[in-house]
Amino acid sequence: MDFYDLLYRGYTGEYQLVSSLYRNGLDAVRPPADMGVDVVSLNLKAQLENPDTAPETFFFQVKTATTPINNAEVGNGLRALTTVQFKLKESEIDLLSKSSDRALVCYVYSDDNGALTDATEAPFLYFWLDGTRIANIRRAGAFFQQPGDTKLTLACQLRKPQSEAGHWYAVVVDEHGQQVEEGYLGTVDSDNEFTRASDGSNHYSIKGYLDFARAARDKRGASEQDSAGQAGDAGTLDAEASFGVAQPANALGANQCSVGPVDPKRAFDSSGPINCDIDELPF
Repeated sequence: MDFYDLLYRGYTGEYQLVSSLYRNGLDAVRPPADMGVDVVSLNLKAQLENPDTAPETFFFQVKTATTPINNAEVGNGLRALTTVQFKLKESEIDLLSKSSDRALVCYVYSDDNGALTDATEAPFLYFWLDGTRIANIRRAGAFFQQPGDTKLTLACQLRKPQSEAGHWYAVVVDEHGQQVEEGYLGTVDSDNEFTRASDGSNHYSIKGYLDFARAARDKRGASEQDSAGQAGDAGTLDAEASFGVAQPANALGANQCSVGPVDPKRAFDSSGPINCDIDELPF
């Protein structure tokens, strides 16, 4: 495949993602420089409609691959099986794995006309991996280097179940073709919790990623608030302890602290009550 084929194939996936982000009410931009991400989403519409809306930004690396679906091998217990590979720089993996507000979106296109669709413009299948999952599958051996290759390889098996009603789904595997921990991404359309990924998300939809990332963000925010509250409580107890035995702040009288009644004018030279309460080609 020559330079322009690679370039256009990469653009295909990137603009497919941009389209999906617009469908979800977000603006999307492609950074002019190669900073390790291909697309950045912004909630400009929501901010313009309501100035109190907090800015929301997500970062995406996009990879594309093509495969002859009609020639997929039949695997054990499956109707069909094919493996696709995506190439990433180690620096890209480092960048993506820092947070769940970053994601790798992989688009797979079919080389065969007539495979589910009569056109090859639409992706045959796509899926996403957020930063936390990327870090986990990396530790499980998902990324490997092939001889003579400067980039790391991410291999994914596309599987079709025996059931006629079953849809293709993706599984991340190691260099030996074995599924890695957290490599199972669930199925495309089932609501059965046993067929979903470990995080319970829909990994075959950009909306599925946005729902996941927002929930993770809210969870982090709640955790940070709890930590701040605990730190504040600890500070209150330390301040009370400096006067004597630590007690709940509301257990003390207006002019009393843990050492007992005092005269506020004499002890603090104040007439008020004593208060003891004292974060290369980008595809």
